[in-house]
Amino acid sequence: MRQWDWNLVFIHGTGVREPAYSKTFSIIIRKLKERNENLRFQKCYWGGSLGTTLNAGGLSIPVSDQKKASETDLTDEDYVLGLWQLLYQDPLIELQILTISSEDKGSVFGEKLGEDLDNRVRALNPSSNLQEMLDQAGIGEFFSQSQSIIVNESDYQKAIESATEPLGEYRIAIARALVAQSAILVRDKYGEFALSVNGGLRDQIVEQIAAELGGTEKGVLSGIKEMISGTIRRIIQNNLQRKRNGFTEEYSGTLGDILMYQARGQKLRDFVRTTVERLEYPTVLIAHSLGGIIAVDLLLEQQLPQVALLVTIGSQSPILYELNALVGMEYNPNAKLPDTFPDWLNIYDRNDFLSYVGEKIFPGKIEDVEIDSKQPFPESHGAYWNNDKVWDAVWQKMEKIVNG
Repeated sequence: MRQWDWNLVFIHGTGVREPAYSKTFSIIIRKLKERNENLRFQKCYWGGSLGTTLNAGGLSIPVSDQKKASETDLTDEDYVLGLWQLLYQDPLIELQILTISSEDKGSVFGEKLGEDLDNRVRALNPSSNLQEMLDQAGIGEFFSQSQSIIVNESDYQKAIESATEPLGEYRIAIARALVAQSAILVRDKYGEFALSVNGGLRDQIVEQIAAELGGTEKGVLSGIKEMISGTIRRIIQNNLQRKRNGFTEEYSGTLGDILMYQARGQKLRDFVRTTVERLEYPTVLIAHSLGGIIAVDLLLEQQLPQVALLVTIGSQSPILYELNALVGMEYNPNAKLPDTFPDWLNIYDRNDFLSYVGEKIFPGKIEDVEIDSKQPFPESHGAYWNNDKVWDAVWQKMEKIVNG
């Protein structure tokens, strides 16, 4: 590459504050200086002065019970709350635990206690009372499908094959599995917040299913509770206060920054503009997540002749445009980016569910480059910085601009 006096500006994304910003900035400097020692770098840290915070110290947040959060003994209410958090991730978790427990106890040779229970589960046709409750909870249309899914799972079959007394534990576990699986199917079809069942109705449904499978014994809650109380206690202790205070404080930055940008985004665009206008051509904007949205809106708002290249990383700009939610440009299937818009390199990872592609949405101006961080979400959203493929793509694009 011919020697150009490149300036590189890093615009961070939502929820980023110090020292996280400077740590990422130092990685960017190191990675790009491996390719050219003469590059110049400029911070564009808007989170400190313009990022959101709980201005009244969280007065809008309902206060959690601090005593309850620190108790070592689990109440049944706490246990059920934590258990359902697990069940909504894996409906068969109780049956898996019962299988392990039965292996520890040992089963009577030749005894097949689970056969009758299995037959009852497969043949279960909800009574009118149960069906009414299922429909009221919004899971009635999925209950039969849930039965089919559960009985064909290997963890269910293992539990049936190794079942030991008391069978009431298995009936309750199967009932919860059916309800949890139905809830997952509702979520998958209609969205995260479509489930209308509350805890009281949910537990009534579980009890009714268990009754129609043969009933339960007293104290059935305590058996499983003793086996996984440690796990549930950690969930309660970690989440009880965080569910309100910690969750809200964390997302007052993450989600709050996004909401603030939609409401008062001009301040953020002006902040970036002021940073860029002090520099000369050629300048590269390296913009992550919300930073990419800010940069795209700014470059649509006005021409910045200093900018030779926009690099968006883990960007939502393409999906916002398709949703007609991009501030700088209304959606139009025939629209094109203005001629004054700089070259645009968009880097995404299929495992980063907050990254989107733009070549088909913004034809002609944008080049998509896929990388694979081999990280699950949400870790994948912040895993770009030490990936050499990212910086190879950026450097190659810069070379292409220099060499015409």
